[in-house]
Amino acid sequence: MKKAMVKNKKNYATFMFIPEGQSTVKSYRMPVWFPRFVTMSIILLVLASGVCFSALSSLRLQHEISREEIGKLTAINSSQKIEIEKLQKNSQEVQKQLEENSLILEEVKKAVGITPSSSDENIQIKLVSPEDSSPISLLKEGSSPDMTANIESIESSFASLADKIAAQKQVINESLGPIKSQLAYMMAKPSIVPVAAAITAGFGYRKNPFTSRGSEFHKGVDFAASYGQTIVATGDGIVMFSGWNAGYGRMVIISHGYGITTLYAHNSKLLVKQGDKVKKGQAITKAGNTGRSTGTHLHYEVKVNGKNVNPSQYFK
Repeated sequence: MKKAMVKNKKNYATFMFIPEGQSTVKSYRMPVWFPRFVTMSIILLVLASGVCFSALSSLRLQHEISREEIGKLTAINSSQKIEIEKLQKNSQEVQKQLEENSLILEEVKKAVGITPSSSDENIQIKLVSPEDSSPISLLKEGSSPDMTANIESIESSFASLADKIAAQKQVINESLGPIKSQLAYMMAKPSIVPVAAAITAGFGYRKNPFTSRGSEFHKGVDFAASYGQTIVATGDGIVMFSGWNAGYGRMVIISHGYGITTLYAHNSKLLVKQGDKVKKGQAITKAGNTGRSTGTHLHYEVKVNGKNVNPSQYFK
């Protein structure tokens, strides 16, 4: 097919289509700007398509990034919730332990006879209210600000917990001195009987056992111990004397501190020597009949600041 174009003076163009053979020639008349319009339209369409494709690609990429970020944030959120639950559980366990420690401290003070002072702090720790004591109730589903608030609450609770621990440590340290002193006194105090036997003669005035006439002051108590029966120290102390005495026979004297001494007389055998440290209940002699004695027994005395006192007042 042959094509010819002829311009006229009125800015129109005529397109003539001359087919081969004997077919009729066809002509079309159009403004000269029309081809340029069509070309520009095609170009604009191509550009618009490119812009749309680019925008769609960008949106798709942003969607993928957003989905990935949401996944990461969800994982972080779940991890934070688990961590906070662990922290809260640990804090509650520490709270319980501190409360138990406070109770134990008070029981120890009562046991050793120490009255709690007004300066002692009552260590009570509360991290959450009773209705929110469950970690699950504290960590309900929520937004990031909710999670941040929970984290800040836990951090604040742990700061308070640290203060409580420091306060309890100070109370315990301040209480240890008096407790140790009281325990030392309790262990030194001659509070047990020296031998498992009946008392045959008490403290104070009695008839003279040798003459049966008149009376004499008995400075201790006598126990009906059998020969060779074990005699024990009635409190912690240091052996001041272990040897022979004309009146008391084989004898041991123990200093318990606090101005207290105990004496164990008429023994058949001595198991400790001067300078030995002894513990309450430790074997120190064997019962006998040595010295000025009417028969096998243990004569036991207690002195406070050099003055004889009734030993029975110390027995539990």
